[in-house]
Amino acid sequence: MSSVQPRLQTLAQLIPPLTLDLHKGDCGRVAALGGCEEYTGAPYFVASAALRLGSDIAHVVCEKDAATVIKGYSPDLIVNPYLRSVDNQRDRTLDEIDERIGALLARLHAVAAGSGLGADPNIRQSVRRAIAAARRRGLAIVLDADALALVCEDPGLVSGYRNAVLTPNAPEFARLSAALGVGTDGAELPVDEAARMVAQKLGGVTVVRKGKKDIITNGDRLFICDENGGLRRCGGQGDMLTGSALAFLAWGERYKQRAWDLRPYGDPIEEALVPMHAAYAACMLTRHASFLAYEECGRATMSTSVLEQIDIAFDNKFEELLKALKLPKQ
Repeated sequence: MSSVQPRLQTLAQLIPPLTLDLHKGDCGRVAALGGCEEYTGAPYFVASAALRLGSDIAHVVCEKDAATVIKGYSPDLIVNPYLRSVDNQRDRTLDEIDERIGALLARLHAVAAGSGLGADPNIRQSVRRAIAAARRRGLAIVLDADALALVCEDPGLVSGYRNAVLTPNAPEFARLSAALGVGTDGAELPVDEAARMVAQKLGGVTVVRKGKKDIITNGDRLFICDENGGLRRCGGQGDMLTGSALAFLAWGERYKQRAWDLRPYGDPIEEALVPMHAAYAACMLTRHASFLAYEECGRATMSTSVLEQIDIAFDNKFEELLKALKLPKQ
């Protein structure tokens, strides 16, 4: 299967033009499901990356013991302390959590799950049910980190749902492949072929196999992102990729609704390929932000350094293109 790199001009069609006619939320309402007592930074990076790229509203749905900490990171995030650990499960039943999360999902364009989720079975059960609810609503979904373990346990959670994007790193991809029976016959598969087979086994979801080069495939098409990144591998960069994908998927949902119509460079993106284009854009921007952060900070680069560069990376790639776009006359 041959690979291609989508043109920046094509990706730019997903980005909402900023006009005086916009209302709050028009450029994306998103949520990150995750965050427990031990892991508070991960959902913060997801939601903050989405905001810095231009999403209007970003929620974090987390365990109540993580909520105060995450609120202290940023006043820009709406923190919903709906999840309950086994120790706190008597505070609220799973059905009550479903009701609260369901009301939130009804207002969103896209949702991410897994970052900072942790191993608590009660939290995982709530997020599993939230993923199923998001799927029933047709929401775009990004699954990373601990949410990928839920897919390994129950591939049917996302199987056949082409509006889902999975973003495994190498160890996560190995576990996912084993759960799906890919490469278990002893034959060593090329990474791109293994990714393609995983996507096919899951019925056409978009798989982003992160690595030296990011491989993005839905089983039929293949993109490879080899944008230069920084040399530091600090934790949290994958969360920013998830947040970037979240923003572009939310824009993709608005794009599919024809909330705007920018076609100065040819035919529009096929609806079925919006997740792949959103995932590629996220990989490209995260890698470029990592490169910029390393150029400035070197070995002292942290994930907060990368986050501070994500909007600059966006401007470097898209600013001139967006300035050149002409909106159709009303």
